[in-house]
Amino acid sequence: MPRLADPLIDADFRALVEALAREGLPRRAEAARAVEAVACALADRTRSSDFASLREVLPEPFRGKLSLCERHRGTTLARPREPLTAEAFEAHVAEDLGPSPGGAEAAARAVFAALRAQLPEEQAEEVGRLLPPELLPLWRRPS
Repeated sequence: MPRLADPLIDADFRALVEALAREGLPRRAEAARAVEAVACALADRTRSSDFASLREVLPEPFRGKLSLCERHRGTTLARPREPLTAEAFEAHVAEDLGPSPGGAEAAARAVFAALRAQLPEEQAEEVGRLLPPELLPLWRRPS
């Protein structure tokens, strides 16, 4: 059944794609793939109930995409938990992106920067407090 268009979510997604263009992902398809890859990796990393508060403060439409992708849906629960590192998160993103010009780290930083840009400063700080500690370097603004 086709999805009915929701003007608010579509506008939010356009805003996210525009923010990604400012972060170095100008093509819509590339931006959409990056959002989906980061959403999948973050869903995997935060699937325990400990991260319910984080999921609640993430903006739409990203929050709505926060689920395991088809590729990882069956395998993630069966495999042992990876070490809690930014590199493991980036490897998960890379599995979904495949070869990409800037790589998984650049895509994750771009998506996080675009999300941060959509949030009021107070809410962005709340996301930073609730993120898994190993992802903070990807979330923070470059100094």
